[in-house]
Formats: sequence, C-alpha cells, structure tokens
Amino acid sequence: MKHRHGFTIIELSLSIAFISTLLLLLSFLIIQMTSIYQKTLSVKAVNATGRELIDQFSRNLSAATLISTSTKCSLIADGYKDACTRDNAFKLIYHQYESENFEVSGQDLVDPVPTSGIFCTGLYTYIWNTGYVLNSRNRGASTYRARVRYSVDGNNVERDDFRLLRVFNPLGNLCNANINGSAYTYRTDPANITYDLPAGEEPEELISTAEAELALYDLRIFHPARHIYSGQAYYSGTFILGTLQGQIDIQANGDYCKAPPADSLGEFAYCAINKFNFASQATGVTDD
Repeated sequence: MKHRHGFTIIELSLSIAFISTLLLLLSFLIIQMTSIYQKTLSVKAVNATGRELIDQFSRNLSAATLISTSTKCSLIADGYKDACTRDNAFKLIYHQYESENFEVSGQDLVDPVPTSGIFCTGLYTYIWNTGYVLNSRNRGASTYRARVRYSVDGNNVERDDFRLLRVFNPLGNLCNANINGSAYTYRTDPANITYDLPAGEEPEELISTAEAELALYDLRIFHPARHIYSGQAYYSGTFILGTLQGQIDIQANGDYCKAPPADSLGEFAYCAINKFNFASQATGVTDD
C-alpha cells in the first residue's frame, strides 16, 4: 500500500492564515505609502499655486492705476457720497460675501464662511468662488456660488464652477454690479450673485486643477494706503488656499483639516492648506 505525503488540515490553515496576514500588512503599507505620496503632491500643488497667485496679484497691481475716489463715488447718491469718500471707495474696489445658510460635512454652520468675492484693481478684476461652495459634499452650497455670463464667438456662456477668474476690466465697473441701488452698501443676500462681463472679454482661470483640486477659502484685501501727493496706492492682502478634499474648515481651532466622513476612508490624506500674504504698489496717479 502506497502512502502519499501532504499537509494536514491544521498545517494548511496555518499557512493560509500566515499568507493572509502578510497580504493584509502589504496592502496596509501600500495604502499608507500612497496616502503619503498624495499628501506630498497636494502640499506641493498648494504652495506652487500660491506662489503663482502672489506673482499674478503683484504684477497686475503694480501695473494698475489707482482708482479715482472722486470718480467712483460720483456713482453714489448724494446722501451716501461722504461715506464713500471717507472709505476711499473701498466697497467699489473689493467685497467678499459670507453665509452660514448651508451645511458643511453634514453639519449646519455656526459662523459665516466666505462664499464668493470680487476685487477690482482698475486694470483687471478678480472674481472667485470659495472651496465651501465648490465642494459637492456641502449640501445647499451651490446656491451661493457666484456666476459669470459672457459671450464667446457669438455663443452665450454662463458658468459657476470657476475658482478664481481674471477679467480685463479697466473701468472696474464689475464691482458696482451688486451695490444696493445708489447707496454705499452691498446687497446682504449672498445667493445667486451674477456678473455680466464686458463684451468680448473671456475670463481666464488662474487656479489650475491639473495636480489637485484646489480652491480659495478666503481672500481679503485691506484698505489701500495712498500717497498724499502722488496718489499712488499700496495694496496688501492675504488669501487661504487649500484642497477641496479633506473637509477643510478655516473656522476650526488648530487643525483646519477635519476628520473624514465614514464613507470617505483615506480622503483625509488629500487635505492641504496654506495662508499667503502679498503686497504691491500701484504706480499710477489719479486726478483727485
């Protein structure tokens, strides 16, 4: 009688258990290495894009003439012109809308967050939507996206999926679009903001999504300082740039990257955010 050598059931079970454990450990290491790699790419993309935006702002501001306060405030009703003059027409240069009337990561907002904004330099105008309203996970946020309307080769275009647009707008009149009548106040409802761009001007998207889904979360321009004799302006500002992934919350204390939802395992690795500052002097003079 011939006997054949083989594995017992116990030996086979132990072998399978060992191989399974080894495969699990290997899978875990691959996931971790991939997460670190993606995190590195996201941080690199944020920093590179931030530097490019600083260069853009600095170049365009240095080439722009200071917006004439007297000219801008002439559009305001007589009873509000003094307020416009004292403010150096700042509301006709920059404004950022905020809202708390939508959910972020399934939770109602406690504090208002930036939704969209506009900045008129006197040469170019910048219009942006923040990461809060661009993130599809934030329920109801799309209502608060700013939209632009323009014409390309005779075809009318309307879009609200942009991150940061630059439009050639020497008159800077796009900043007047949502002023309440002729009073020196902006409309209080940040929903359904629309800008009709000048004829023949197609906007340029300044935030590339080639390497990562990036967006602004805040862009603030401070009151420009003006030279008393030359009328030249000195602009300064700050912006927060981050990924759409990772559930970023700039209102949080400490870590701006919130814990990922249960159904998005590994998304937290894509969270990257940074704050940038810029400053530039406008070389033009005004007729004030």
